[in-house]
Amino acid sequence: MFDRKQRFWVGEALETSEDLAERFFQVDLEDYNRFPFDLQTLAHLRGPEKTRQALAQVCKYEYKKEEVSQKVKKKSFYRICLQDDKILETVSKDVASILKPLLLYIVAHELIHVIRFSLDPGKFHLSPKERKSEEKDVHRMTYDLLKSVKKPKIDILLERYRPLGI
Repeated sequence: MFDRKQRFWVGEALETSEDLAERFFQVDLEDYNRFPFDLQTLAHLRGPEKTRQALAQVCKYEYKKEEVSQKVKKKSFYRICLQDDKILETVSKDVASILKPLLLYIVAHELIHVIRFSLDPGKFHLSPKERKSEEKDVHRMTYDLLKSVKKPKIDILLERYRPLGI
């Protein structure tokens, strides 16, 4: 699991990702009614929030909220679930110094999913073929979002995760 310093880096990655995504998508992520999400690391994940298949995933929760008008409205909440063990395992295969830019990439990537799911809830439940296309689109957007970032090692990471055709 992430140590204290690494959890601080996760917070930095989230803050930077939010700033970049707000400008890229022209949205206000502090508008919790439109973009209800949080981010958790492995220590706080339960059951299906944990996966061995990816470095991170977005889980969707649905609940009903009673409005002032006595109507019950179905609401969604998204959780970005970082898989500390998988991320650290990936980094140990490379150089530990790549952890900070990798966290930025992962958090930005998952945050883009949250924004797209929030704007178009149908994107959460896609067929495997559609999911592959969505993942490719989000990968390209993540690259576009981060290519202007001037942080140590980000260029190396972007070169490694460069979408096909760029």
